[in-house]
Amino acid sequence: MKKATKFIKMLFITVLMISYSCSDDDAPQINLEDLQATIDENPTNGQVIGTIQSNTNNVLTFSIISQTPNGAIAINENTGELIVADATVFDFETNPIITAVVEADGAENNANVTINVTNVNELSIQDFTTTIDENPTDGDVLGTIQAAGDGTLSFSIISQTPTGAMSIDANTGELSVSNPNLFDYETNTVLTATIEVNNTISTQTATATINLNDVDEVTAQQTNMTIDENPSNDDVVGTLTASGSNLTYTITFQNPAGAFDINQSTGELTVANASLFDYETNPNMLATISVSNGTQTVSANALVALNDIHEIGDFKFGGVIFWIDPASNNSKGLVVATSSQPDGAWGCSGTSISGANGQAIGDGELNTTAIETSCSTAGTAADIVSNLNLNSYNDWFLPSMNEANEIYLNLTEVNAGITANGGVTISPNNSYWTSTETSTTLARFIGMSNGSLNSVNKNASLQVRAIRTWTDF
Repeated sequence: MKKATKFIKMLFITVLMISYSCSDDDAPQINLEDLQATIDENPTNGQVIGTIQSNTNNVLTFSIISQTPNGAIAINENTGELIVADATVFDFETNPIITAVVEADGAENNANVTINVTNVNELSIQDFTTTIDENPTDGDVLGTIQAAGDGTLSFSIISQTPTGAMSIDANTGELSVSNPNLFDYETNTVLTATIEVNNTISTQTATATINLNDVDEVTAQQTNMTIDENPSNDDVVGTLTASGSNLTYTITFQNPAGAFDINQSTGELTVANASLFDYETNPNMLATISVSNGTQTVSANALVALNDIHEIGDFKFGGVIFWIDPASNNSKGLVVATSSQPDGAWGCSGTSISGANGQAIGDGELNTTAIETSCSTAGTAADIVSNLNLNSYNDWFLPSMNEANEIYLNLTEVNAGITANGGVTISPNNSYWTSTETSTTLARFIGMSNGSLNSVNKNASLQVRAIRTWTDF
């Protein structure tokens, strides 16, 4: 009985083993399918590549056991979906093919993944920033715009602030200074430009930013100055308008030569040769001045206009100036006619002319008026000048003895002025009537050879030369 029981147990075990063996051999095998995919280069992280397929609907657990390059893709362990894990390696120029091997629990085989990366038309450009000192030179290079892409690249500036400040090499992207005047820190601390790169298929833009450093700069402006003619040496003319630190001033050119000196530290311009400051010769004078701080040098002109000061010998107010009232601040005096009037007698001999005996400067007009009032004789010296209309003036009179003496004292300058203006000079060999009466029969005359003032009979025929008073106010 025991033997029979043992036999039955052994038979049962054998049947179970045979049954189990037959059941395992008959189960279907799980196989994974290889995956081939194509994707454009430069995808985004997380982009779906594809899904590993199998011959079963059973739930599988997927994993990547190797890939080239490493870290390129990732897999959903539950679904087998492959996605981009590192978009940077999906670059056609570097990795045209990406591969991986995927396994699944219970699968008889591994799936080979092959991803073909497609080359696309790429174009990229980088923003550009630099810092330079203000006041560059036209054409100075600022830097080069960095860009990459397929095909031939061309660069252009599509906008900039301020306009016209920069230019760009269309072939290389080199950015340079176009208008240096705009690179002024006090006006534009930052300059910008929008740069476009084009490869005929697509375009990209970037921003160029130029920051300016404020430097110790030198400026100098044309300075207009005025000074009266006939100054003294070392008189101050004016100071050049300039700005900067530790400036040095130097005259590099002047017209007329030798006219000016300059204070090298202050830019103050002074008279070096007073004889050149003559309105009639040099009404406008010039000095070109260099201003430097040791690093930067600029130049500017000092334009000096001379004020015309009334001088003995000047032809003005209808005649030639022979006397200037010292109390008038150069604004009042006497001129003598440039033409000689006809010879004539003083007139009215034997008659005392009341009010005609003035001798001083300023008495000539009063004397002449008195003579014309009291002496009706036509053609006398006083009558000739009283009726004279010369150079648009009709207020001429006969000089008093002291007025005539001033003509003598300045005869050289007076005759030079008369000659320069086409007149008839006052002869030093002749005698000329004054308007000063000595007595009923005598009147004063002046000998121009020696300035002697003597009396002669009123009926004598002497030279006549008219004078008049002038003012500029």
